Amino acid sequence: AYDNGTKATATGRTEQSMSQFLEVLHKADRIAGHNAIDADLGQLEKEGFNTSKLLPKTFDTRVAFHAAFGHLAGSGSFDLRSIALLLNGRQGGRFPLDWKSYESDLYRTCAFDAAAVSFCVPTLDRLIGSYHLENTVDIGLKCSDIFRRMKKQGVRLDRKVLEQIYLARKQNVASSIDRFGLWEERGKKVVKKVPIWRSNKVLDICAEQFGIRPKDRKRATWLKLAADRSLSPEAKEFVDAIVTLGRGANDAHWLGKVEETEDGLDFTKVGSDGFIYPRYDPCGSPDRAIASNPNIQNFPRVSEDPRPVPLRSAVIPLDVSHVILGVDFSSVETITNAYESQDFDRVRAVLEKRITHEGTAKLINDAFGTSLDRQAGKAANHGFDKGESPYNLARTIFKSDRPSRQQVVQCQAIFRKMLSEYPKTAQFRDKLWERSVENPLTVTNSFGRRLQCFSRSKYGDASERYAKHVPEKKYWCSCAACGPRRDRWKYAIAFLGRSCAFDALLRKMATIWYEKRLDEFSLPYMEIHDELDFSVPKERIDNYARLAVECFQTPIAELDGICL
Repeated sequence: AYDNGTKATATGRTEQSMSQFLEVLHKADRIAGHNAIDADLGQLEKEGFNTSKLLPKTFDTRVAFHAAFGHLAGSGSFDLRSIALLLNGRQGGRFPLDWKSYESDLYRTCAFDAAAVSFCVPTLDRLIGSYHLENTVDIGLKCSDIFRRMKKQGVRLDRKVLEQIYLARKQNVASSIDRFGLWEERGKKVVKKVPIWRSNKVLDICAEQFGIRPKDRKRATWLKLAADRSLSPEAKEFVDAIVTLGRGANDAHWLGKVEETEDGLDFTKVGSDGFIYPRYDPCGSPDRAIASNPNIQNFPRVSEDPRPVPLRSAVIPLDVSHVILGVDFSSVETITNAYESQDFDRVRAVLEKRITHEGTAKLINDAFGTSLDRQAGKAANHGFDKGESPYNLARTIFKSDRPSRQQVVQCQAIFRKMLSEYPKTAQFRDKLWERSVENPLTVTNSFGRRLQCFSRSKYGDASERYAKHVPEKKYWCSCAACGPRRDRWKYAIAFLGRSCAFDALLRKMATIWYEKRLDEFSLPYMEIHDELDFSVPKERIDNYARLAVECFQTPIAELDGICL
């Protein structure tokens, strides 16, 4: 497409037309495409074409749109048709959207695709300039290519470990089904025992045997019931069995369905060589990349994994002579949240290890005579960093869906104590609360990434909110008037800290890859929120660990030279 999308062409694929197409790409000052880095350049590389000279001048409309409209991430608004519609055209002009007819006229469809991209580019350029998003878009384009290469490389799983997990799971399921009679006979000629723990009949069994009928089969319902201290030991054992059965059934979420064949187990999402190919989408959320198919970021922590053999233990290096080198930022979201609040006292306290999960637990215990452990201190820190309410903190710390008034008041006192320790953070939050009357509330982090925070509550509808307005609660008041404001306020605080940490990680990832800090092993193996993992030779691990840590500890200009 050319002339800002007013003219476009598409032709059949021949050796001559492909040669002409590549010649145009190499002559152009800039190449614009929708999902161009992930899909188009990836396809060219797959077919053996060198794209090294094309990548620096490629402009991906999806990445640019995400920088300007991060609040739409993950809502299905990032296809080309939606982008063309949402950008609304230029000087009142609209782009015709009736072009998708692949079966009847493929060339017309492709030409319109190209025209739509070209039509959107001037509007995106204007938005990027007016919002000062140049650096955000630049790092997004660079890291999109890194994520694409990571998907192509894949992650290797130990199939023997997967088989151990499956067989242990199968044995546990069979034992629970047998013990509690969670099966029924079906069939006339051939009678089979069919498990019924996934059907509503399990509710009837619970009612018949223990006199308790859960309202539904959702895990949250069973977990709530498991926490009920009035349950008899037998009923508690039954409920725990249902919860365990429901956790990672067949591990299909990560590994796909499992089929038992003559050659062994077949996991539909795992190749015969043990490889999976998770896709990282930097446009999947406003403040971090999202992995999918499978979501390797969501493999359970070893401490929280109910399996006898943890799922994470199945992840192995690319080569038998390699080890996995993991490097991440320490307490990064606490630091970035404090930095976005311009509270350098709190930043220094975290960097000097005066604010830790253990330290926060001790601070609370000394002040209120409680006996919280490290995990509760971690919950308090994370809740504080994300603007959580005292009620939600009480639910987490005291593991109760409906904490008592005394527990909520105690958590409110904990947050007030933390705010009194750092008055600049309190001042920032008060100012942000004043601004949150705006809808949307627009905030920009230190790297230039912006977000429009919309309220997810009903506007001006108090019919479902019966709480009274309590002025002294400020941004923790849950009345009808404060509810929508609190949504925007909390969303803004969480975004500022998390997106700032993610932007810092992206810059380190780009530095390591483009400067080849770890030689030919500089392509990350996995990205897990604020952690990068690399597959490196075992005999060179000490040197590469030192280089990776040096890169991560290099001062960050956008954060006033802070060394994370």
